[in-house]
Amino acid sequence: MLAHSKWALPLLLAVWCFAAVSFSDDKPAGKEEGGAESKKTVKVEKGRLVDSVTLKGTVEGDASTEISVRLKSWGGPLTVEQAVSHGTQVKKGDVLVTFDPEKITQVVAEAREERELARLAIKLAELDLPLQKRQLPFDLQSAEREKKQSDEDLQRFLTIDKPHELEEVQFSLRSANFGLESARDELTQLQKMYRDKDLTEETEQMILKRYKFMLESAESTLKSTKLHADRRLGIDLPRREEAAQLHAARAALAWERAREQLPLQVRQKELALEKLRFDDRRAVEKLTDLEKDLTLMTIKSPADGVVYYGRYAHGQWTSPGAKEFLHGGTLPANDVVLTVISNGHLFLHAEAEEHEIADLKAGQAARIAPTRSPHKKLDGQVQRVAGAPHAGKFEVVIAFTANAPEGIVPGLTGSAKIVTNRKENALSVPSTAVFEDPDNESWYVYLPGPKPQKKTVTIGLVAGDKTEIVEGLAEGDEILAAKP
Repeated sequence: MLAHSKWALPLLLAVWCFAAVSFSDDKPAGKEEGGAESKKTVKVEKGRLVDSVTLKGTVEGDASTEISVRLKSWGGPLTVEQAVSHGTQVKKGDVLVTFDPEKITQVVAEAREERELARLAIKLAELDLPLQKRQLPFDLQSAEREKKQSDEDLQRFLTIDKPHELEEVQFSLRSANFGLESARDELTQLQKMYRDKDLTEETEQMILKRYKFMLESAESTLKSTKLHADRRLGIDLPRREEAAQLHAARAALAWERAREQLPLQVRQKELALEKLRFDDRRAVEKLTDLEKDLTLMTIKSPADGVVYYGRYAHGQWTSPGAKEFLHGGTLPANDVVLTVISNGHLFLHAEAEEHEIADLKAGQAARIAPTRSPHKKLDGQVQRVAGAPHAGKFEVVIAFTANAPEGIVPGLTGSAKIVTNRKENALSVPSTAVFEDPDNESWYVYLPGPKPQKKTVTIGLVAGDKTEIVEGLAEGDEILAAKP
């Protein structure tokens, strides 16, 4: 019994203490802690308030020269024969790229031959035109004379030759008829005479035979004369008249054509000569351009510096890439293909979002951290801030205020932290404790108490998670950290 009583009292005390602790940790204690959290306060603090913007960008040089092959006439491909490597250090005058000149050389040779042919054509035209002008009056006179003679020939044929031909045919017919009649009469008379006279039979037969032949000859002559007369009257004279009329009509047309066309032909030759001269001037210009283009088949460096493939635009190095610079590759004409960046000041080309641009301005200090060496913080200064966006972003140029360390070259990336606002001895509270009243366009905080009260304040700079209080609170004042 004594042993049990010895341990009974301590055991009862331990049980009572555990019960007391459990009771104190019950629900009422939880409410008290929850109430304390809902009424957590923060104090208005005074100190430095700094706002900044961090931008990412690409390193560039301010002394860069873009190289493009500005061809004036040659439209063929630019085939690479040899090119320096990307990142090569070059001197002014060093060859950067050589292109295959074979095709353009052939075109230049053809253009020179065409130029010589054009010069010959112009020379011939210049010799021919004065002769054509001098010949014009003679051609007109010849055409006019031909018309006049044709008209005269037609008139003479109608008034003299044709009537005479008709008379001649009629007379030929009459003469043939007369000859026939005479031969017949003579034969008849001889026959009568020989019957009345005593002549030998042999002489009679001879004379009669001759006169009979003469009669036959007269009959044949009459027949031929009739046929000839029919042909002359029915064929030859109509054809001659038709030919004369046709010749006169053609001569009239030729005269009219000559009068109208010959001056125009001379003018045409004048215009043709002018066009030859104009085309020759164009050919000379084209040949000159081609010869200049031929000299561009070898591109030399305009300055000392480092060679970069492509061009830098809006924060990016654009094509062409390395494969286009290999032997047999092709590069675009009239576009930037290389950039030579000389030794000069470097700067960071960055882009800012619209919400970041409000307080950015030229002259602000910056700390630049290269991506390859983020632990190295380099001093910089905002040099330019674009006034208008490009593709939704604003261009920001941040210059290195001192020479960049070795290894920092154009094309590398980095970030810049820019202090946009700085205030000393500014009153500030956590931004989460400041609330906006959109109806009154004002700001307010909550003062602690049994019934927290709204307190209107005037805010200033908002830097990160801190908001400046310009009016309405004093240093050390307490406000609720969140809405009650």
